[in-house]
Amino acid sequence: MSRLCYGYTIRDGKLEVQEKEAENIRKIFKNYLAGNVLIKSADLAGLKKNSSSVKRILTNKKYLGNEIYPKIIDRESFEKAGQMLKERAVAMGRVWEKEEEIIKVPCRFRYKKEETLPIDPFERASHQYNLIEVIDDE
Repeated sequence: MSRLCYGYTIRDGKLEVQEKEAENIRKIFKNYLAGNVLIKSADLAGLKKNSSSVKRILTNKKYLGNEIYPKIIDRESFEKAGQMLKERAVAMGRVWEKEEEIIKVPCRFRYKKEETLPIDPFERASHQYNLIEVIDDE
């Protein structure tokens, strides 16, 4: 059985907004957009939540509404909160973006011919492998 998102309930087989919880969600968004940190935003809304729970609320797209979930929050507030979350994470050094490393894989090879090969099969295999050279396509 799956859990419902905070702010919703099922009545007569349909998902409906639970107004008291939906109001708390709106308050969390309002408090966060006013500049409060995650936990304080929930505290001001009268909820005892940890920062990861509040962040899940602020990033849950279901609150925008879809074919199943009724709308609780407007798109503008949702996007502003998402942008603030990103900006704060960068400012606090919590985002480590790696530069995209471009790896060039050689696609063309040439085999150097050599007439004399070692007698030992292992040395011969190693020697033949070393005769392969990459042709640069730059």
